[in-house]
Amino acid sequence: MKSDVYYFTARSQSHEQSMSKVKGPLSLKKLGFEEKIRSGDKVVVKTHFGALENTRYLRPSYLRFLCDYIKELDGIPSLAESCGWGLPEHISGKHTEYSGRANEEEYLSVALQHGFTSETMGAPILMLDGVDGTDYEIQKISGKNFKEVLVGGRLREFDFLVLATHFKGHSGTGFGGAIKNLGIGCVSKGGKVQAHMSKKFSLKYEKCVLDCEKCVDVCPTKALSKGDDRILKKDWDKCRYCYLCRSVCEQGVFDIGNSTNEEFITQMVDNAKGVVEYFGDNKMFYINYAIDITWQCDCGSSDVPFVPDIGILSSLDPVALDQACVDLTHESMINPHSILSVVKNLPKNANNEWFSYIPRFDPSSGKLDLNEDGNISKHWEIQLKVAEELGLGSRDYNLINVDIESSK
Repeated sequence: MKSDVYYFTARSQSHEQSMSKVKGPLSLKKLGFEEKIRSGDKVVVKTHFGALENTRYLRPSYLRFLCDYIKELDGIPSLAESCGWGLPEHISGKHTEYSGRANEEEYLSVALQHGFTSETMGAPILMLDGVDGTDYEIQKISGKNFKEVLVGGRLREFDFLVLATHFKGHSGTGFGGAIKNLGIGCVSKGGKVQAHMSKKFSLKYEKCVLDCEKCVDVCPTKALSKGDDRILKKDWDKCRYCYLCRSVCEQGVFDIGNSTNEEFITQMVDNAKGVVEYFGDNKMFYINYAIDITWQCDCGSSDVPFVPDIGILSSLDPVALDQACVDLTHESMINPHSILSVVKNLPKNANNEWFSYIPRFDPSSGKLDLNEDGNISKHWEIQLKVAEELGLGSRDYNLINVDIESSK
């Protein structure tokens, strides 16, 4: 059965066709939001605040007007993200393109620098997995690789979820849209690690250095300890799977396995299934902002978009929504100043499967391949296939163009 996807072009001839103030809220209205929300309902708007040096994250005004719309309906909005994998910079002492997102304090500082505050949003800002990424709920699922998912715990506080996603490319998953925002953005810190790596978590105690207590010091739940005998001990009942111990250990004590790129994508979709089953698909609304479509996700630095802005799309079906965004991207003309301009033998002025040519991680070397030779990789399609197989939605859709008349 085809799912409805509403499409609002990025073109705007007047303030009456504003992408942020008009089309964003209207894309939510088209999904029947006003018929479901009741006075006092708590609505969480899940987005991405962008890595510190990123410039292609959603502009704060897009989210502010969604929050204002929710308040006009007498709802109570909050804006949310979740903690990133890894150590806070004050512990690691290193700054990378992924820095600044490891806990609430660190990430809200980045959010402030990017213009996301309670004042600019007119709503509270929070992390779905708590101050250090350890607040989660366990959701049992029948997934491809996972049987349980660590869902962001603060989702329990809300009546409705609006997933406001910046649609773009991704060097690991091919593209990032609603499915990725569910499977990576709505799980705990540990949920992200498990999607990328595996469910494995074992300790090679023989590798532990007697005088080292880095993992003990960094563990937020005191699950790790060393007594007078200097032998490392782990209380699994206290462990909240933040994996900070693994991040700080230089001896290889903590083994969390590894995953192929295809396994990573599949596990990300398993996570997405867990989030939907935990929260309830009848309480979720999806909006993709198909603008500033770079080959990189918002977790790192930004490059030039490889196609022009497309617009805003919304649906009650995350799979149909992502498929529509992929299709519209493939129908677009290439930006001659983007990364795709250096790919050999690639048509520059005709429609093409652009996501098959963007840079990706080489599975054999683990390094980023800028793909100057133009090798085709359709790994972007894996998440759509798996999501459909798991019942998250349909790749078949009705694209409904929504025209907004201008008085000019």
